[in-house]
Amino acid sequence: MKDHNSNPFKGVAKLLITIGMVMLIARLDLLKLGSPPDYFTWEMLLIFFGIFNLLSLDLVTSLLLFAAGFWFLMPEMTVQLSPFYRSIYWPSVLVAVGIAFMLRPVIKSLKF
Repeated sequence: MKDHNSNPFKGVAKLLITIGMVMLIARLDLLKLGSPPDYFTWEMLLIFFGIFNLLSLDLVTSLLLFAAGFWFLMPEMTVQLSPFYRSIYWPSVLVAVGIAFMLRPVIKSLKF
């Protein structure tokens, strides 16, 4: 049954917010990758879809996409993780995804 109060432009709004956030990150060089064209790679596409899923409150998919994109993007970044943080990166991601699975029912109840 369709909710009459739902916004028909919600998907477009999420897409525009995500594109705007990615463009701001690229223009401000927040990841220290260089010029804006250097930001538009397949790794950033994973991060882009991660942000998009975050706006849809899908934490599990968002975390996995963002973590994978960041992991593959890391070698090109000027700021690097220390060996200790690199060694705990994926276990930490798995813990965060497990927590996101536990929070999924709570988040679904918040959707309007």
